[in-house]
Amino acid sequence: MNRRDEARAATLAEIKRAARRLLVQGGVGAIGLRAVAREVNLTAPALYRYFPSHEALVTELIADLYDELTTALMELRCAGEGDLSAQLYLLANGLRDWGLAQPAEFALLFGTTIPDPDAVGHDDTPGHQAAMRFGGLFKDLVAQIWHEKPFPYPPDEVLGSKLVAQLSDESAHFHGMPPGAIYLSLTYWTRLYGLICMEVFGQLHWVLPDAAAYFEAQLYEIGLAMGLDCPAPE
Repeated sequence: MNRRDEARAATLAEIKRAARRLLVQGGVGAIGLRAVAREVNLTAPALYRYFPSHEALVTELIADLYDELTTALMELRCAGEGDLSAQLYLLANGLRDWGLAQPAEFALLFGTTIPDPDAVGHDDTPGHQAAMRFGGLFKDLVAQIWHEKPFPYPPDEVLGSKLVAQLSDESAHFHGMPPGAIYLSLTYWTRLYGLICMEVFGQLHWVLPDAAAYFEAQLYEIGLAMGLDCPAPE
């Protein structure tokens, strides 16, 4: 990389750091191109040389945040190598800890609507690719658990043909898991995801000032349902 490329890379990084500061200070609505340009002492037209649109900047920021989160969770999973129960606990609690520590970033990734996921080219965007890398951590772990010790799942007739058809289409992405097992995996994921979202966004405080014990109890139930040797909540 020559000096010109290094200077451009440094400016890109500075722009994204500024966008993240604005996100933390005022939410996603605060990430305006003019506001970011002021943060890095650029004119708005000059900023367009680095990001052609507001959407492009936010997409890059989303990709960076997903990759930051994924890297942190991968390190946690490595700490539980050889113990699938420990890996599940480490990943789930790691996601919760990250969200509680960085609620603005969590809200951008998990609390905003994905713009037209069926649009042409959406799957090729940096944000989507980074999101898939993040999701792969949980998906691959559940598939590994299933293949080592298959857990019971509802039969196809309970789920209905329309749902089974959709889940069957995803079987290859879940390393050959049957529709019912994918259904439970999705159920467990949305359960944990929903709990973390409610806690990060302050929707559990009315009954649980500290939701950690509730989260651990839910995670324990999920682990048992998947046939894991899980430590009982304290």
